[in-house]
Amino acid sequence: MTPTNQTIQNIPGGQVIFDDGLVMKPGAQLFDSDAWGDHATPHSEGRSVVWRIQKEKGCWLLKHYWRGGLVGRLVSRHYWFLGFRATRMAREYRLLCDMHQAGLPVPRPVAALAQRHLLLFYSGSLLTEYLEDCESLASRIRSGANSDVPWEAVGALIRRFHDEGVVHHDLNASNILLGPEQIYLIDFDKGRQVSSSGQAGWKDGNLRRLRRSLDKLREAGGDIEESWGRLTSGYHLEA
Repeated sequence: MTPTNQTIQNIPGGQVIFDDGLVMKPGAQLFDSDAWGDHATPHSEGRSVVWRIQKEKGCWLLKHYWRGGLVGRLVSRHYWFLGFRATRMAREYRLLCDMHQAGLPVPRPVAALAQRHLLLFYSGSLLTEYLEDCESLASRIRSGANSDVPWEAVGALIRRFHDEGVVHHDLNASNILLGPEQIYLIDFDKGRQVSSSGQAGWKDGNLRRLRRSLDKLREAGGDIEESWGRLTSGYHLEA
């Protein structure tokens, strides 16, 4: 049986996968910031803009998928089409569903759109619930409030995801959100879930990537060595 939060709707030239408890009328217009008018405002600290969608109750976050690197300069939003299930937004949506249902602190997925172009390519977007009153770890460090970061809790959070076999493709300080009562991981594009009992190489790689991200913030963040020590202490703390 298909879970209610993974309902599929075919639309002209594309497909929407959505939570039918949150979306009543699935369609391409959901993913068009212009269609939302004044209810859509840009919200981002990364290389591309995401949109905060103000709803009557709560907010959503709209993300369009963009290529990076040299290829991205030539074809910024198009990817090779190998079936709707294999699209990046559908994969991220399903992973978010699995993590959310497992109780991991991630944004609740709302809907994902994959739109075909010239039969060979596709582009797409993702809607998730907006996490209110959160600040990225990178932003907190840049503000000079490194000492206010609950580093042990950040490490314990990463360990929790690793114990569930969740591989974050781009674990960096911008993808860790600090909330008043909870810490979240976001942006699981190209992420996946694997057996957590196998080799630990991918876990070490995740941590090294995060460390490189923090090293880039060293000038603003003060004593990164001490902070990293606290993070790894939290990571290795027995549950």
